Amino acid sequence: MLRAALSPLLLPGLVGVLVLGACSRPMAPASPKVLGAHADADSPRVVGTALVRDGDSREDLLRRHPRVEPDAALTSTLAAILADSGQRLRWSEAPAEDLACDNGNVRFRIQVRVPPACRERVCPVLAFYTTGCPQPDYHWRPEFFLRAGFIYAEPAVRGTKCSEDWARADNGPLRVAAATDLEAASRCLRQRFTRDGVAPRLGILGWSYGGNQTLVGMTRFAGSYDAGFALAAKTDLGSFLSQLAPELRRTRAEEYGDPERDAELLRTISPATWVDRVEAPIALMLGARDPKVSLSDADVFVRKLRARGQDATLMIIPEHAHLTERPEEIAFEHAHLLQFFTSRFGVPLRVDTQP
Repeated sequence: MLRAALSPLLLPGLVGVLVLGACSRPMAPASPKVLGAHADADSPRVVGTALVRDGDSREDLLRRHPRVEPDAALTSTLAAILADSGQRLRWSEAPAEDLACDNGNVRFRIQVRVPPACRERVCPVLAFYTTGCPQPDYHWRPEFFLRAGFIYAEPAVRGTKCSEDWARADNGPLRVAAATDLEAASRCLRQRFTRDGVAPRLGILGWSYGGNQTLVGMTRFAGSYDAGFALAAKTDLGSFLSQLAPELRRTRAEEYGDPERDAELLRTISPATWVDRVEAPIALMLGARDPKVSLSDADVFVRKLRARGQDATLMIIPEHAHLTERPEEIAFEHAHLLQFFTSRFGVPLRVDTQP
């Protein structure tokens, strides 16, 4: 049930000040239809065709995991909040809490925003992972989730760009230990938002790097999160790198490893290695025009989960690339995110549109 949905007719008047990424700053759009100017979003340089292994048919994969339309009223409401661009709807600009989280001898912060109704009661918590360093400014993404009754958390784990050294703190073999920050963040968030002995439901989500973090949190650290939604995520890093052109493979070597020299490392840090540990609902969404992901690997990942009776879904969007910044794409993806987490957590789907 949606409350007081704003008219989607506001959308054509959208000004170009909205960008993806936790620490992005407002910038003019590359075109009237595109929010921001991220090179991965709609650039001919990077938009191509998602990877498919020999023996798989792209058409069969698209039929097996088709695009599904989200609730139309919810999509319209999110489009209206997006079009508002913070002029009236600005819950996400309220003072954020910086939660200190210890993981052995490593300390990182988690930026937390709490909607008014959740300040005195238990509410579900969503941990959003990104390479960006969390910023307290207005942003439409937390606005969506806050208005749907979720506490919104952004953990600045090792690998986020809060400093050059911190951004490199999960490169290559460092990623094995750095990934334990995902488990530590879940402990910190559950402890912080437990009230009267009742712990909150905790979800995990992210795009690209954050999508990989989501899958690692749901596999290697199964039990840390109660549901996960990964977008534009790689499921098997060794397989992914072996499918890349040699020049692209070299650019990824420092971050992940070399598929021949570092095969064991890649196996260890790949979500596919830990797929048998999954014990909670998980969803993946990929773009068929995204040259940075493997549709075949995701198909294998989800089929293994389903064979074990797990709640697992994969949706391949024919027109989407690696990141999506067009208003209609943003509303589509976030409507699916809200439907997924509310249904898996058993909470009502209500989006507050009052100032």
